Amino acid sequence: MIDETTNVIALKRRAPSIGETAPRTILERIYTAGSLALPADDTATKMAALMLQAFGFIVIDEILADGTPRRLAKGKARSAMDRPWRLAKAAFSGEIGVPDGAGITRSQLR
Repeated sequence: MIDETTNVIALKRRAPSIGETAPRTILERIYTAGSLALPADDTATKMAALMLQAFGFIVIDEILADGTPRRLAKGKARSAMDRPWRLAKAAFSGEIGVPDGAGITRSQLR
């Protein structure tokens, strides 16, 4: 008798690295809430935010010592890594920081 076992190997999906998921996750959180506060020591998220700002998806406000926000232009945010930031949705249609679609993300629609 011939044994008819299969040689099928189940391949698991490669787990995405932090660098691959961070911008998308940050973008979803910002667009759902409208804005996101970052502490001064969160350099990993700030680096991903710099990339999103360069593409025009978000705006970055530096939070000064008295609590007032100051808008950081592209290229200037890297020099303000020692202060807390506020990341906000860019104003494509309407005001800066207003969430899209009542805060619903594409992953919640599935």
